[in-house]
This record gives sequence, C-alpha cells and structure tokens, in this order.
Amino acid sequence: MIPLVAALAISATPVALVSETRPAMGSLATVTIATNDPSRARAGIEAAFAVFDRVDFSMNEWRPDSPLSDLNARAGRGWVPLPADLCEVLTFAKAAAERTGGLFDPTWAALSELWRFDGTAPTPPAEDVLRARCPLVGHRGLALRPRAGGGCDGRLARAGMRVGLGGLAKGWAVDAAARVLRSLGLQDFLIQAGGDLYAAGRRGAEPWHVALRDPRGGALEAMAALDVSDRAFSTTGDYEHAFESGGRRYHHVIDPRTCRPAGASRAATILARTAADAEVLGKAVFIEGGAAGIARAEAWGALAIVVTDAGAVLTSEELRPRLRTAPEELDAGSPP
Repeated sequence: MIPLVAALAISATPVALVSETRPAMGSLATVTIATNDPSRARAGIEAAFAVFDRVDFSMNEWRPDSPLSDLNARAGRGWVPLPADLCEVLTFAKAAAERTGGLFDPTWAALSELWRFDGTAPTPPAEDVLRARCPLVGHRGLALRPRAGGGCDGRLARAGMRVGLGGLAKGWAVDAAARVLRSLGLQDFLIQAGGDLYAAGRRGAEPWHVALRDPRGGALEAMAALDVSDRAFSTTGDYEHAFESGGRRYHHVIDPRTCRPAGASRAATILARTAADAEVLGKAVFIEGGAAGIARAEAWGALAIVVTDAGAVLTSEELRPRLRTAPEELDAGSPP
C-alpha cells in the first residue's frame, strides 16, 4: 500500500540529495538524505535498509523461517522463544490494542486466509466459516513474558490464532531506521516504507513536502499537501487491495470486532511523533471513522485527516491551516 506521494521541494540552499528505493517488507521503501557529505549518506542508506531486512526476517508471518511464523505455527502449544526486536513490537502491539479498545488488534491475522485480496479468491467468506473463525481474534490471547538473557517468550492461547504485524512492522522499522540515521550524525532525511513516512529536519533551506493521495483518484492524484519536519505520517486506505462481489465492494482493512471490512472510511491519515504511533492510529481511526476517529487521534497527541465512506473530508482543527488545499473541501465539524 503506497497512499503517500512524497514530493521533494526545491531548495534555495545547495545540498546533495542521496536517495535509494528498494523492495522491503512486501512493499517499496525509499530513504532520502539531504547532506553535503554523500559518502556518509550512502553509509546511512545501507544501515537503514539493514534495519528493513531484519524486520522482514523477524516479523514477516509469511516467511516460514521467521520467528513470528514460529509463534503462529505453535499457537495453542505453549511458550515460544522470541528475539528482542519482535518482543518489543509485540509488547507495543498489545499496549496499542488495549489503548484503542481493540480497534487495532495484531491477532486479526486469524482471518487472513478467509479474506483474500490477492486475486486468488475474490469472494467474501461464507458466514458460517467467518463465525467459526472470528472468536480466534483477540489480543488478550497473546501473552508475553521476559526471558533471562534477553528477548522473551510468547504464547498464543488457542490453536488457530495468528499474529500479523502488517499494521505495525513498517512503522516500527521506519522509526528504527530513523534512530540509526541519527546515530550516524544524519539529521535531515525522509524515510518511506509503503504508507508509512518519517520526515526529519529539512531539505536544505526548505521543509520536506508531502502530498496525500486522493483515495478515489489515481496513484499520483493528491487531495492535499503539507510541509513536514520531525514527524511521521501514515495513511490507511481502502483502495489498494479490494474486490467487488455481489454488487458490494470489500477491502482489506478488517475491523477486529466484526471480522469484516470496516465501513466508516475511505482513508485515514495520521501525523504523529513516531511512525509506529501513526500506523497503529491509522488503522484505529479508519475503523472508527468520522469525528470520533479524529478525537481518538488527538487524545493520543496526534493529528488526523479522515475521508469518510461518503467522501467528506474531516481534519483536526490544528492541521487545517497547514494543509495546502481548497478550504471548502475540508470540514472540521460534525461527523458524517
């Protein structure tokens, strides 16, 4: 999912832009560094992609050799030793599930084989099958305990439970890559992995410039733009993976409470201090929708833009003056 369109503004101060895009974590990742020392920037790019490679190994439930796949394969059969980075993400995921009241839930993946959006099964699951599988979704069935010497042990309470980190791992990787770049003395950079983006510092004399995709437009059609510095963006949209069946449209953002595609929104974009926060909130706000979703983001210390299912655009009041778009297109008032 690549719902953000990042555009690099023209800088009045000469500065080198060193940028590279590679496949990463089932999507594309781009690291761009603004610097007068290209050799150090190259080292930073390699270090950032090393973070992505590690996350793809440790947290990819589709890789049979990953620690996360091991946890899923042994669901209902006791404790499984897990590496420290995966433990950190799972701990964050459990806390986020509690904080969002289950709107974000890493155990949604028990449904992943029923809802297919890769073109292989463009029909919704049978109701009886969905009813039987839905009780396996529940973050309280994921338990973690520290392990002496580092890492932790993890356990899924019931056979058939499954953790999927597609709603968090990219954001966590972006944050980890940003920490690595800063440890190398790099302060001005842009990192994007799928729909998750972190902009640090500036691009020479100019801020980083980010455009938000219109969820019913083409891949490069923007509905708004924003200058960003030292903040993360994440967009969740219903347009990248979807199918139609029986005259109805189904998309990949599943509400863990109903085990069906959420119906309140077309897209939700979050501006937050970290990419992990932004990604988790993007899912929760998309599912909740409307003014309530925006209020949830603001209670977390973040800002939000929501495109409702009816196509109305709602935005956090604080964000409105910063958006480059026609004012009449944005409505900070009542819910849809």
